[in-house]
Amino acid sequence: MRAEAWRRWALASSVVCVAGWGDPASAAQPRLSFDIPSKPLKAALVDLAVQAGASISTQAAAGCAPTSQPVRGRFTLQDGLARMLAGTGCGYRMIDASAVEIVRLPPASPVTRTVAREEPHSSAALDELVVVATRRPTLADRLAYAVSAVESSAIAGQGLRDANDLAYAVPAMTVTNLGPGRDKIMLRGLSDGPLTGRTQAMVGLYLDDTRLTYNAPDPDLLLVDMAQVEVLRGPQGALYGSGSLGGVLHLVTEPPAPDRFEAWIAGDVGATQGGDGSNGLSAMVNLPIFRGRGAVRAVVYRDQQGGYIDDAGLDLKTVNRALRSGGRLNVKVGLGGGWTLTGGGAAQFINSDDTQYALTTEPPYNRRNRVREPHDNDFAEAHLNLKGEIGGIQARWTISAVDHDITSRYDASSAPPIALAPGPAAYDDDDRTHSLVTEGSLASPEDARVQWLVGAFVARTHQDIDLALTRLADAPVRALAERRRDTLDEAALFGETTLPFGRSFSATLGGRLFKSKTRVTSHTTAFGGTLTSFAGALESSGFAPKLVLSYTLSSNALIYVQATEGYRAGGFNTTGPPGQVFSPNNEAEPRRRYDGDELWSLEAGGKVSLLDGRLRLRAAAFQARWKDIQSDQLSPSGLPFTANIGDGRNLGLEVEGSYRVAGLQLSANLLFNAPELEKANPAFPVRKDVSLAGVPHRAGGVTAHYERPLGSDMTLEFDGRYAYVGHSHLTFDAATAPLMGGYATGRLAVGLAAQRWRTTLALDNPTNARGDTFAYGNPFSLRSTDQVTPLRPRTLSLSVRVAY
Repeated sequence: MRAEAWRRWALASSVVCVAGWGDPASAAQPRLSFDIPSKPLKAALVDLAVQAGASISTQAAAGCAPTSQPVRGRFTLQDGLARMLAGTGCGYRMIDASAVEIVRLPPASPVTRTVAREEPHSSAALDELVVVATRRPTLADRLAYAVSAVESSAIAGQGLRDANDLAYAVPAMTVTNLGPGRDKIMLRGLSDGPLTGRTQAMVGLYLDDTRLTYNAPDPDLLLVDMAQVEVLRGPQGALYGSGSLGGVLHLVTEPPAPDRFEAWIAGDVGATQGGDGSNGLSAMVNLPIFRGRGAVRAVVYRDQQGGYIDDAGLDLKTVNRALRSGGRLNVKVGLGGGWTLTGGGAAQFINSDDTQYALTTEPPYNRRNRVREPHDNDFAEAHLNLKGEIGGIQARWTISAVDHDITSRYDASSAPPIALAPGPAAYDDDDRTHSLVTEGSLASPEDARVQWLVGAFVARTHQDIDLALTRLADAPVRALAERRRDTLDEAALFGETTLPFGRSFSATLGGRLFKSKTRVTSHTTAFGGTLTSFAGALESSGFAPKLVLSYTLSSNALIYVQATEGYRAGGFNTTGPPGQVFSPNNEAEPRRRYDGDELWSLEAGGKVSLLDGRLRLRAAAFQARWKDIQSDQLSPSGLPFTANIGDGRNLGLEVEGSYRVAGLQLSANLLFNAPELEKANPAFPVRKDVSLAGVPHRAGGVTAHYERPLGSDMTLEFDGRYAYVGHSHLTFDAATAPLMGGYATGRLAVGLAAQRWRTTLALDNPTNARGDTFAYGNPFSLRSTDQVTPLRPRTLSLSVRVAY
């Protein structure tokens, strides 16, 4: 669908510190353009890393002089570092051509830098990732938040292709598994149900500075050429506004590098037991422009996933093949005076031949339909970003546009929402969303004692929805249709201030003052005649506060408590068969209008770095109180509506840890939580166990990476992943609440890597587990059939990447 799309777009500058070892750069370094005034040393090093496209560890900088020397002009990376570090008592060590470790110099030594080769030793500082999801670059270990950052090397080593894979490596993350481009993301056991309808998403999705969705499924962007992926757990209403009750998923792309030409091409092939083959091809090129003052970075990819579900009713094999293709083009230009202008965009097109659920009454990986169920998810975005300093104050302005088109077909033959003559029938859902968002912010100088951030946000979103039930036998007849348009206007002022009290204690106060207006029009017809028309509007406003108290126990440990709020606006129900009544009050469901919901979260956590940084531990205990939960539900006809199902809560504990020694890296995560629906809406028939739907009470995983040098220029790599997902119920509805989950899966991989190439052989789901990841596929047969979405069977793949 929409096979031609173009956008210009921007890339937010970011820094990723990559763990690894290699020989110091032997080739002459290119000259780069720098414009960095004298400022706090750590902040200056972050700026230098961004402008050089390099990775710089900063742990040792805590023992250096607090202020850097200015660096302005064209220098090599080494010369720029030498100028910045002069007189600070610190030097640096080149890990490789674009990775640097800051080191303390002996007190008696007059030398201000060192580039001599050192024997490899554990440098856990390189594991300190810089997180930008908090609106300003900050080391992850210094944040008083529950945040996980997965760097590019871990994305590649663990074979993390998209958000569904990411859930196996990140704590407290759950993703439904209806199929590529149909999934919904949930964080920290907070679920409004697994169905995607009119409610706004639970998790805010961002590509650099661009908000990707409002109430659509995850666009399922392929994680190609990503610097890192950040997951911020817990409600983020103060900074991100509506639609971030569960948290934020932030995709950070690799920035254009103005100092060098880069290019790579990668391909992979795969074979799935009992299914079709898979293949993929991707490429990247980075070109400096304007004599090193800017760069263009372009990425293209095509990914074909073979099917493994058979449809006996249609006599078809491996029906659920899916093709995902797309690209990005990012342009970054230095304007001088510390200002940069970035622009560009991304587009991706997912074409799925069919859904990927099966029936328990059929043999494994089989179902019996009368109509195929294809799905398209086409996404395009563009943005422009201006960033710089005004008298030391950090300024940023972004404008972005998003175009998201989703079409789905369901087999409605067995239970159509209105009476039809026997025969095949299809229900089609076409959602087209267009949004324009602009946001600006000012932040305090990085050396200010009191840190602050203020900003403004304005957005307009149009969503056009076309629904149609068609009888396909003989001459096709459109039996039921709805055309609906939603227009949403949003505006907000937001900010936060961090006040230090002494050397160790700080308090962060923040909030978001917001206002939104929703207008809805709907026209429904049956067999070509007008059935109903509706027009309505509603406004909402309020303030979402935030409070964080943080105490630094030492340079390697901190503890914190925080209280935050998330919220979503209300809306209208309009979809129904002939004779559908929408109650104007709270007496029955479905109601014409559903209310907004709000969630308060109280969290206490801590982070510690031990054994010279080789061991890192993070833990958080949380309690969430959720009022008037919005949830997309299915009426007896199978058509969707939204209800306020009641009040809920979740009490839980999440733990995350990592350990590095020599060439071995281990990480693990655990989630224990008890989501409950405490006060149910009397008009809604909930289950007796009243647990929040779609999220397990227990989940966890372990990953491992091991490297062994083979000679001077080759490395043998081993990767492993194990993940367990506990049991959960599909929905809140007592009539459609099958049990799902309770499965384990994993991945084993071995690879060879050299300076310019890498090849990996991987085995996914090595035990060929058939766990039910998602007990759903078709809304019209859900009450009459037991549906399951099994794990992809055992899959062997080979990938090769060559750099130029």
